[in-house]
Amino acid sequence: MPAASGLNGHPAASRSPGWAMDIHRYIGLAQVIFAIALVVVFPLIDQPAMRRLKQFSSGAARLALYRRSVAATWIFALVALTLAPLNTLLRVMPQHGELAWLVDHVVIRAMATALVTLLFAWVLWPGAQCAWNKRIRQKYFPAYRASFICFLLPVAREERMWWIWLSITAGIGEELLYRGFMLHFLRGDLAGGPAWGLTLAWLLSSCAFGAAHVYQGVRGVTETTIAGLTFGLLALLTGNLVLPIVLHSLIDLRILLTYHPMQDAPDEAVTLISGFSSQNH
Repeated sequence: MPAASGLNGHPAASRSPGWAMDIHRYIGLAQVIFAIALVVVFPLIDQPAMRRLKQFSSGAARLALYRRSVAATWIFALVALTLAPLNTLLRVMPQHGELAWLVDHVVIRAMATALVTLLFAWVLWPGAQCAWNKRIRQKYFPAYRASFICFLLPVAREERMWWIWLSITAGIGEELLYRGFMLHFLRGDLAGGPAWGLTLAWLLSSCAFGAAHVYQGVRGVTETTIAGLTFGLLALLTGNLVLPIVLHSLIDLRILLTYHPMQDAPDEAVTLISGFSSQNH
């Protein structure tokens, strides 16, 4: 029998542990590279298009950006899933001694649960109002028109359809990337992670999530960092990413309920679709 059979002390058998260690090392290196790319490269993918869109926004330009963002997010999410098991990314369970300030204190945990519930209710309430009474939506239109993200919001029917895909993609993809991969990587659950513990991993992954929205400026980064902390806290309270994914998607989808220029301001919608300068809008 050839020596490479790997049985009873043959060379292949003696090499097996070494090969396993090499694979583990390569996976760890790939995770490190991917974590760096998630912090440095992922936020920059749409930056050139975002700058152009801020200067001149149109329906066609927004559609192109939506499609690119959906593709990029799914590509990064699929890479994350090749580097870490899905059940690992979806579960956020504190181990013994972690988050003692939250896990071991019933009152603090109840207060945190109430706070998170109120925050999400406050964010989603305008969408619920507009769903019940479309006339209320007209009161929100001036605020959206003056918003610092007006250049990004969907107007025409095709844009609004793609916004659905964009919202679902953001809910699933960004939660898997930041509350899943990045949090577990920084915590030390993955082969290449620095093992900084759950609390620091929660804080830093939320900052990385905020930095991914740098195109929104300082205000946008600040708001999305706070949102990241809230999504992360919800994951810690529930032990998984199911609710963060659902609520993340719903928060983005609520735009379709609260902003509809085609119905509320048809004349202005024509300009928003054909193109406008964001700085002069």
